Amino acid sequence: MSRVRVYMACSLDGYVAGPGDDLAWLGEAAGSVDPEAPTDALDFATFIGGMGAMIMGRRTYDVVEPMGQWHYGQLPVMVATTRPLEKTRDTVWAAAGTIEELVAQARLVARDKDIYIDGGALVRQALDAKLVDELVLTMVPILLGDGVPLFKGLTERHSLTFVKTATYGSMLQLTLRPVAQSTAGSSTQANPLEN
Repeated sequence: MSRVRVYMACSLDGYVAGPGDDLAWLGEAAGSVDPEAPTDALDFATFIGGMGAMIMGRRTYDVVEPMGQWHYGQLPVMVATTRPLEKTRDTVWAAAGTIEELVAQARLVARDKDIYIDGGALVRQALDAKLVDELVLTMVPILLGDGVPLFKGLTERHSLTFVKTATYGSMLQLTLRPVAQSTAGSSTQANPLEN
């Protein structure tokens, strides 16, 4: 069965975007990565190559889609939303339902490949539903002070285990897995938050 995985950059104080959904700080951090330097970090291109489908929050989609560079290639992307979605790519479509329903839909698309979840609210819902198999968090050495938090709003405590750490330019990449994994979800929301 395909795994559900998270791959995100995060400020040292736990934000995935700054105020006003600012992502400029991520570009600055990416500039610290020397492509020639040896590292055992998991780069985005390698990660995305193992994915069969992606579930992206609507807020995330609304921020990254107009940026001009689509980083997901031909990967099928389900945008979790209850609002109409203007179709700009053949590989992107709107999807609605609970996080369990969205993951089930993504499994059909992904077949035996993994599923990538992106968007703070979706990640929190998937964690609370005990659907996440692995998190790859790249910690950027910056304190934003405010913005879009990654973990604020979880409904319960989650124990994780460190699987791997690696330096990635000036950043630290952490690979973690939930200690106790269960497919029985606890989400009761009719529709996911659009983040």
